[in-house]
Amino acid sequence: MKKIERVRAALRGERVDRPPYGFWTHLPGIDLDPLRLAEATALFCVRYDLDFVKSMPNGLYCVEDWGCICDYGDIERGGIAKVVQAAVNVLGDWDRLQHVDVTRGAFGRELEHLASLVERVGAAVPVLATVFSPLTIAGKLSNGLSRTHLDRDPDSVRRGLEVITDVTCAFARAALERGCAGVFLAVQEATLDAYDEAGYRRFGVPYDRRVLEATKAAGAWFDVVHMHGEDVLFDVVKDYDVAALNWHIGETPPSIARYREGGGKRPILGGLQRGYMTRGDRKGIAADIELAMAQTGRHGLLLAPACVIRHPVDPETLLWTADRIKALRF
Repeated sequence: MKKIERVRAALRGERVDRPPYGFWTHLPGIDLDPLRLAEATALFCVRYDLDFVKSMPNGLYCVEDWGCICDYGDIERGGIAKVVQAAVNVLGDWDRLQHVDVTRGAFGRELEHLASLVERVGAAVPVLATVFSPLTIAGKLSNGLSRTHLDRDPDSVRRGLEVITDVTCAFARAALERGCAGVFLAVQEATLDAYDEAGYRRFGVPYDRRVLEATKAAGAWFDVVHMHGEDVLFDVVKDYDVAALNWHIGETPPSIARYREGGGKRPILGGLQRGYMTRGDRKGIAADIELAMAQTGRHGLLLAPACVIRHPVDPETLLWTADRIKALRF
């Protein structure tokens, strides 16, 4: 089967020759240059013969245009990017957030990267644009103060969330206009560590849904929601209108089997624990592949890591994993 045919069939729950797969990591030192990032990502796609590509931007592109100062120095050592000067520090800052032009600045840089990436990989390989949920962006903009601010003055934060959501919708639409098949909506605040179920339904869900409605209106057919972290609010997010679900399977409940036993039918994009891939644990990777196939009944499965594979990746591990998946026959 052709790559896009395999992906579409898997998303429909149809039997395929083998599960489609994708990998992603960080590309420090490259991901602030849109054309170099597009080129490196396209080469990554070719090297590992991926069936689909999730874009690999830096994780803070979504807050730079509002004035955050960011430090990316730890990524090369397997760490994460940090906001060293937040745009939101006091409650009044939420009202000062402005609508930004997504065709300029960091958003514009990311759109240029996506347009070039789509052109480089061609129409046969679907591209997912990495988009952060509005409440996730609020958390990054404020270095986590959004949570306490919502307790103190929810209306102020909501006014900020309206602006963030408008900008996120505009960015998502622009990504689809540049040829992306959908978005990889990274939801990083839907955890019990951040909010209880009622809180996320109140301050997260309405804004997430607006972003997904915008992508659907722009023609998305391959939207994925990524539930990041442990103790995720799975039951709150699992019914979003997306093509597939991604979460830290094997690291946090539920298992694929438990989701299916509860009547869940959405395709699974995931199944590979990123820790195994980062450490080059081939036994663990092989076990994950077998378990994911068994628990999905080999239907509605796109193999991928639960989250970004930490830098630096081991090319031999990724090549071995790709070869193992390509050798499968359904």
